[in-house]
Order: sequence, then structure tokens, then C-alpha cells
Amino acid sequence: MAEARFKVNPAMVEKYLAGMDYPANRQDLIDRARMNNADRDVMDTLDSLPDQTYHSPIDVSKAMAGSEFASRRRSSSGEGAGLAPERGEAPGGRTTAVSVVEVQRYLRGMHYPAGISEVTSQAQKNNASGDVLEILGRIRDREFRSAADLSKALGEVM
Repeated sequence: MAEARFKVNPAMVEKYLAGMDYPANRQDLIDRARMNNADRDVMDTLDSLPDQTYHSPIDVSKAMAGSEFASRRRSSSGEGAGLAPERGEAPGGRTTAVSVVEVQRYLRGMHYPAGISEVTSQAQKNNASGDVLEILGRIRDREFRSAADLSKALGEVM
């Protein structure tokens, strides 16, 4: 398996962005993470993001996914190397068909706190694919207080 581009997932990054006032630029994100004592891997991840305006934690997650995708394209054309595959690998070596960011797209309009049944219902209302519903079905039922909380649970099953 190829080495991952980022050593951290979006939920880990968001933890160190607690208290961030959006919109924010890349330097604002870096400064907030530093104030929250982020580790080197989180700081490296933020430093590699595009210098743009981020309107929410989801924008940060999308930028992380976009940076990985762009880097993978460069890698496949010979410009980079050692990057993660486009899709995540589930426990047991199964490859997932979607990313955490893609799952979150099907949860627009989700109100928290919510249990997994409410999350699944919202995904169905937003016409989520079978792959997305299958991933949601792997999550242990508990109360999710926010999209970040759910992203962390997704990271555990993808």
C-alpha cells in the first residue's frame, strides 16, 4: 500500500481548529492549530493546504481531499510519488468506494445531535449511493454532536 499523503484525517485536524472563527485563511488555521498545541503532522497538513479562504471545517476537509487528489494526479503523471490511493482502505483491507468528504456531502441539512438512524435517514433523503449507506451501516450507534464527531466515526470504519 502506498504511503498516505497526510498522516492525519480531517477529524483530527478539526480538533486542533477548535475555536476557529470562519471565514479564515490558511495562516489563520495554522495560527489557531498552534494555539491549540497541534502536533507536527497536523501543522504539516495545514501548511500544505491551498492558500485560500475557508468558510467552515468542511471546506478544510474538502481542501485536504482536493490536495490529495491533485497530488495523486501529479504522481500518476510522474510528478510525485508515494501517495495514498484515491479511496480509503477499510479495516480488513477492503477498499471503500467513497471518502469521508463524499459521505458528508450526502448529509446536508443534518441536525445534530443525532443517532446513526437519523444520519442514515438524512443520507437517504439526499439520494446517497449504496456505498455511502453501507459505510454508514458500519458505524456503531451513538450520539453524534456535530459533523466533526461523525467524521471521526467515519474515519474509524473507512
